[in-house]
Amino acid sequence: MIIDQINNSPFTTKEFLELVIQLETLSEGESHEDLFSIKNGTVCNKGLRDFIDYRPSVKLNPQLLENIDCKTISLDSLHFDQLQEVSDLFPGSSIQVKKGDQVVNLLLASSYEEYVTGLPRKKRHELKRKKKRFESEHPNAQLKESTDLDIFDAFVSLHKTSDGDKGTFMSEEVENFFKNLLDVKGWKIYYLEIDSVIIACCFVFEDGKGCYLYNSSKNNDYNDVNPGIIIIDKIIEKLINEKYEFFDFLKGTERYKFDLGGTATQLYDLEITI
Repeated sequence: MIIDQINNSPFTTKEFLELVIQLETLSEGESHEDLFSIKNGTVCNKGLRDFIDYRPSVKLNPQLLENIDCKTISLDSLHFDQLQEVSDLFPGSSIQVKKGDQVVNLLLASSYEEYVTGLPRKKRHELKRKKKRFESEHPNAQLKESTDLDIFDAFVSLHKTSDGDKGTFMSEEVENFFKNLLDVKGWKIYYLEIDSVIIACCFVFEDGKGCYLYNSSKNNDYNDVNPGIIIIDKIIEKLINEKYEFFDFLKGTERYKFDLGGTATQLYDLEITI
């Protein structure tokens, strides 16, 4: 179940949360507990939602809120089970729920052939077409993985060539955050290489059961052969062969995630006034 992927994800660990809050400036009246923050009498999530795909399940109760002098709760990016768990603790309180982000997840088949066969006909045909073209033009391409600094630098460099907001996302502070993540067990970069040229990167976390796709970048000189799709397809094939259970595309409903077989799950934002 996806709730298990949430609870076991890297985003719910104290280590990750301590790194991500370094991207923020502590405001007046704000303090941090292990898994949540307190801002001007409100219990809220720890860390900016743009960097955290899943939230830890926060153990709250009326007595705790009284002890820390909080009258409101404001949490984002909750799975329905987490939403229900928190709401049930405060019967009679004013509760507001709204739809937030969506995450996209792929449960892995027992074989790569079964995975491809299970795609809708049109998507299966399109994937095969893209793979055939890529393999005919670049038969020597290799999927590799690393935590080395030179590969990280390539990931960042390609990221900065992205269009729109993604191209300006990788500030010096964000770059340092990603670099620090690579020192944490489970984080690494997959990269697709052609004759010593890196054409795509995926910054991921793996825990032995599944893979979480946190970010990616690609070499725009190779856009005609769809390097972003090809690298993820190769990662999925590798994971299936190694008997992993899932590939989690995380937040965002970009078309390619569904083209590769992902299904969406709704996350929610919660406001409670005690």
